Amino acid sequence: MSRRHRVRSLALTVPLAVLTLVLLAKTMGYPAFGMSVVLVMGLLFLAHAIRDQFREEPPERPAPLGPRDRAFLALVCLVTALAVVLPLDRPWNAPWWPGRHESLSLPDPCEAGVTAAATLVPAGAVTAEEDDDGPYGPTAQCAWRDPEGPQLRLEYQLVDWEGSFGGTATDTAREVFADGLTIGTRSPLPGIGDEAWRVESSALHTVRARKANVIVEATLIRAHDDPPGRAAMETLLRTAVARIRPG
Repeated sequence: MSRRHRVRSLALTVPLAVLTLVLLAKTMGYPAFGMSVVLVMGLLFLAHAIRDQFREEPPERPAPLGPRDRAFLALVCLVTALAVVLPLDRPWNAPWWPGRHESLSLPDPCEAGVTAAATLVPAGAVTAEEDDDGPYGPTAQCAWRDPEGPQLRLEYQLVDWEGSFGGTATDTAREVFADGLTIGTRSPLPGIGDEAWRVESSALHTVRARKANVIVEATLIRAHDDPPGRAAMETLLRTAVARIRPG
């Protein structure tokens, strides 16, 4: 095989190999399909090895590739990788992509709620909790509990980017926000983040907002003789949302 034919053959083989490997990596979630691809690849390599064993004449030693040929093949590999991997991974949906304006970290909920807690739960004991493995991403929570009175909880939830086959983190956060609205009397709170609601029942008062891919929720558990605290809860939500810093 001449050097020109070798370059042409490699220029065709490399993109097919890259495409096969990417499809295999993307479909390993479907074991039957993934194993089928592995089996086909194995059979092709086995057939090639058997063919070489039955050659009547030893194969000619190919001439080494020149610098131009190696540069051309490197360019083919790069273009193939970009053409195949980028549309599948869609990195422009990631929070770190320029112009996405999505958050990569959460504020401190205890600092955001300290003023409201002094009004709503003056005798409450403070507890803080963080979880890096939440259902949709990291969470940070602060609670003020009065054993004989009201209880207040403020939580931030960062919705992570789902990756290759998902949309943006903001798209996922929008769905999570809508699914998380609890049962009760709902009323919108305009002017807070991208969307915000108030949900009230007999003993619970919840305010919930979303800013990009971060969801904020504050819940007040009232005693029967406590005032509703509507204005204080709305102020708390505005303060908590203002602390979110999209990248």
